[in-house]
Amino acid sequence: MKHTVYRALHHRGWRAVATAGFALLAGAATIGADSPTGGERGVHAFVLSHIYFAGAPEAGACATMSARSTEAFRLTLPKPEQAAYAAPAQYGPLFEKMNKDLGFRRISLSGGNPGGNSAGRANVAKVPADYRHGEHLTIARARQIAAMNGFPHDRGNPAFQSSVIAYDACTDPGDFPQLTKGYVPYDGKRAFGIDLDGKVGPADFTAPDGTRGVDNQVWHVLGCTKTFREQGDPATAKGVFLSARAPTLIEVRGTDNLHDAGDVTVNVYSALDPVTRDGRKGALAYASFRPDPDSALHATTHGRIVNGVLLSDPVDLVLNYKEQIIDSPRHLLRTRIRLVFQPDGSVEGGFYGYYTIASLYNSIEQMTLVGADVSGMSCPAIHRAITRYADGARDPRTGRFTAISTAMHFFGVPAFIVGNAGQPAS
Repeated sequence: MKHTVYRALHHRGWRAVATAGFALLAGAATIGADSPTGGERGVHAFVLSHIYFAGAPEAGACATMSARSTEAFRLTLPKPEQAAYAAPAQYGPLFEKMNKDLGFRRISLSGGNPGGNSAGRANVAKVPADYRHGEHLTIARARQIAAMNGFPHDRGNPAFQSSVIAYDACTDPGDFPQLTKGYVPYDGKRAFGIDLDGKVGPADFTAPDGTRGVDNQVWHVLGCTKTFREQGDPATAKGVFLSARAPTLIEVRGTDNLHDAGDVTVNVYSALDPVTRDGRKGALAYASFRPDPDSALHATTHGRIVNGVLLSDPVDLVLNYKEQIIDSPRHLLRTRIRLVFQPDGSVEGGFYGYYTIASLYNSIEQMTLVGADVSGMSCPAIHRAITRYADGARDPRTGRFTAISTAMHFFGVPAFIVGNAGQPAS
């Protein structure tokens, strides 16, 4: 049932609420985490400024980093060519050679005339007569257009938010197994996370606090990949804003005691409004956010607070992930939410559950071939590793796992949620 989360000063509009709320509560950070932040007694709301794959520091891990696609391609060349393309200055020519030799294709849908090319540019697509500029492309529609432009049969996926159709190592990773060469899985023993299955297995990690049985196979996949290794450092991650234009909101209902509470309701929403920075370049606290009305982006569960730490019951979640060219909702199954309430009113914590293979790889694919390569990844290697290390949501028909355990940490600040929230997916 839809409910109104906060309606104070409704006659002045939600932007007035944001201004008034900030003016009235700007000094509340000094009061502590027990001060209500949701606008009603017993309600505490937070906006998350960053959700990321956290990496536990471990000496000796990742002595060798995974090869990106261009490096994997270079390793398949004859020895003299490997040497010729080894210097950093040869990156551009090597990238072009990889595209040419492997038959990658990329066509633009910007400015194309119905039924033909535009301005004589070979990279502008021929499109059907009923194509409308800017339309959202389904896979079937993308492949219809790809076939008109000479792509391999049944190949070609939309990229750059439907402005491009591509065929390459990221859109079709199974076609380029040679680009798995040089991949390195995480070889350490420590990782953040929790025990999701109640077992201690040979593939499990040990948490930095000594807890055994940690299920976080995503870190096996990504832990020795350049970008994720660098950005997984919590000290670095704290100053990063990611998916700030579609942030996640967490609301805790049913208590004004954020130190100990026997049962609380936990709501998770996607917000329609972006996170803004404060004068210190952090996330602005006590701003107002409207929840997305899409019920798929709202989940409800229960939890308990012990010594200032909330741990929820498992719940299925869909978290929006919109950053630059990426628009890839994260589908997390059987996920537990951990919130650590900080003295200044902010929160830190994590989502611990099973990330579906399809949505995890979709977020990698949407980085595009160029973005993945610059980030130190090879899409075919990542795709193969996700499938290999998957450990959740077994398909009863095929017997294969369809999800992979993960630990996604976050930072958040107090916020107001205004307007009507969507229905829980359940």
